[in-house]
Amino acid sequence: MKNQTLKSLTEAHAWIGLIISTVLFIVFITGSLSLFRDNIRGWERAPLAVQSNESITTISYDNAINSIQQQYDVDTDHGFFMREPTPHNPFIEVYFATHLDQPHPITGEDHQDQHLLISPQSGEVLADADKFEFSTLLFELHFDLGLGRPGLYFVGVITLFFFVAILSGVVIHWRKIAKNFFQYRAEGKKDKWLDAHNLIGTMGLPFHIMYAFTGLVFNLVIIYQISYAVLLYGGNQTALLQAAGFNEPKIEAINQIQPMQGIDQLRAQAQAKLGDVTFTMVEISHFGDKNAVVGFTAKSNDAFSNIKEIQYKLSDNSQVYLTENNYDNAVRAGLSTIASLHFGDFAGYGMRLAFLCLGLATAYLIVTGNLMWIDKRAKQKKQSPKSLMFVKRLTSGSFIGVILAVAVGFTLTTLLPATHADKLETVKSSMFIAFFFALISSQFAKDVLSFSKVLLGLSGICYCLSLVMNLAYFGNQYNLLPLQTKVDFAIVIGLIALMALICWKAVSRINAAAQTTSATSSERTSHQTAN
Repeated sequence: MKNQTLKSLTEAHAWIGLIISTVLFIVFITGSLSLFRDNIRGWERAPLAVQSNESITTISYDNAINSIQQQYDVDTDHGFFMREPTPHNPFIEVYFATHLDQPHPITGEDHQDQHLLISPQSGEVLADADKFEFSTLLFELHFDLGLGRPGLYFVGVITLFFFVAILSGVVIHWRKIAKNFFQYRAEGKKDKWLDAHNLIGTMGLPFHIMYAFTGLVFNLVIIYQISYAVLLYGGNQTALLQAAGFNEPKIEAINQIQPMQGIDQLRAQAQAKLGDVTFTMVEISHFGDKNAVVGFTAKSNDAFSNIKEIQYKLSDNSQVYLTENNYDNAVRAGLSTIASLHFGDFAGYGMRLAFLCLGLATAYLIVTGNLMWIDKRAKQKKQSPKSLMFVKRLTSGSFIGVILAVAVGFTLTTLLPATHADKLETVKSSMFIAFFFALISSQFAKDVLSFSKVLLGLSGICYCLSLVMNLAYFGNQYNLLPLQTKVDFAIVIGLIALMALICWKAVSRINAAAQTTSATSSERTSHQTAN
């Protein structure tokens, strides 16, 4: 490759990395933590697990539905979903809508969405599930930045540029990839950043390619659907979905009342029909109607957990749909495999731990990329000092702001009681405030290193506070907690301690850098005085 071409490619690689760095850092930090979102959910809902204290070996959906119908006016025009209890989440988790006589004062709609946690055997309504959704909030920040569908597509575009950055990085370093594979020069600041950047990028290359590709599939799948529908099916997206195996029958409501009982019996039938599976969801279409359809979704208990579905008409228990060979369909099986790869849930905690390390290492790769860009620009005479300082402050404020926001999230989730009104909204708002506080205040910092130390110190204090409170609760409630909840607590405490350690190490590195800079300045001053 010609030197000029290589130089242009390197410049493009640097600029792409700089532009997408903040969003990509958010994606990898929250995504790394979300690998353990089931554990975070179990940790957050531990008080309810102690309160319920019921085994999930026996589950009664009929009791749950009976309790809901007694306490809520279910809107039959909307979906009714029940998530299967798991060791991490030993409750029936129910999603439905209630009818409103007057339009909702905020949304203006004629219904209100409900999200409840229900005891798996007695059917007792335990709590509003939305107050225990910190794990979901972290996960949403990972794939849509908490901005809904616009954020989903925006992250998809960022992922596309990430894929381009990976490919350009491989081309740039291809000739030296083997020679300098394990090279790490600790004596020079620039060499250390460059070697760390190259080493992480090279060793994590399969991981990065996998995440870039699977992220594109999840976030921009609508683009593929539209393209395939136009090119292959003449614009008929329904035909495309049917060819892909998504061809459930459409049964209309007939507005005749039907008791919603017999779900437990149908679950037993579905278990016998589907075989070695783990149920994940029960969906009732046309709830309360004689044409109500009960659908069971399950994961096959193989390594990559392909999805199986079966549906029954509740009035006569007749089977109306079965995936049959659809779970061997290339599209459905491919999406299931991609999901398992992306979430690292196909090989136990060992694989998730490896993915956690690679994810955090990638976040460090993003940091080193920005630092190298700043260092290179600082040596160019034509570089504007104001624009360079802006990037320095932006790098400090945005990256550490993410660390601070997550710290605030863990701390408030630990501190705020379940009785707190709008607990999740309080946590979410506080996280956004913490991030934008760091981002905006960084632009007024005169000494970026000192400012970074303050933000990291504040983040570390939040993590340590959360750590102490969780250790105290864990010790007091240890004998009452279910076994899996104990495991969840231990893992979350480990994650919080890891984030606190990262803050401490970062402050130590900043102190070391400041001392080196001070020593260099003293030597220059002494040399000039001697001359």
